[in-house]
Amino acid sequence: MKIRQGFVSNSSSSSFVIPMSALTPEQLGKIHNHIEEGKKLGMECCGKHDAWHIKEASLSLSTNMDNFDMYGFLSKIGVDMDKVDRTE
Repeated sequence: MKIRQGFVSNSSSSSFVIPMSALTPEQLGKIHNHIEEGKKLGMECCGKHDAWHIKEASLSLSTNMDNFDMYGFLSKIGVDMDKVDRTE
């Protein structure tokens, strides 16, 4: 039997970059409140401790623990998915 000592992680990470010009003010607000808005849409949501980190210049979203379907959420709130640059 092998025993691992140290940090073990099953986490996945994701990130998206979206030009600000591709978002409406309403979509931007929903992205900032994605956990609450996701619940309203019937999406499985994580706790606030697993929320996505959002930086605005061009909108940059990233997470260390991909427990919220941000890609699906962006689609559900009407973001033009052809403008979303998804890197993993």
